[in-house]
Amino acid sequence: MIQKLSTRLQVQLTLPGVDKLKKVSFANVIEEPAEVEVIKLGEIMAALDQNGTLLDGVIITSQSRVTKSQEEK
Repeated sequence: MIQKLSTRLQVQLTLPGVDKLKKVSFANVIEEPAEVEVIKLGEIMAALDQNGTLLDGVIITSQSRVTKSQEEK
């Protein structure tokens, strides 16, 4: 049996003059969010950061748990 546990988003931002990406995480978001909505969230986070911050991308992580059903045990 497959049980959905959680979906997380990690917005990755490029800061002016900084080599490493800035990462902002969101836990327990809806399952299978729409691509356009994920990008919109990333753009909002970039706009709220310092001037010159750009959206690099967003990582979606879904966790599921797989167990044997009672019938298979």
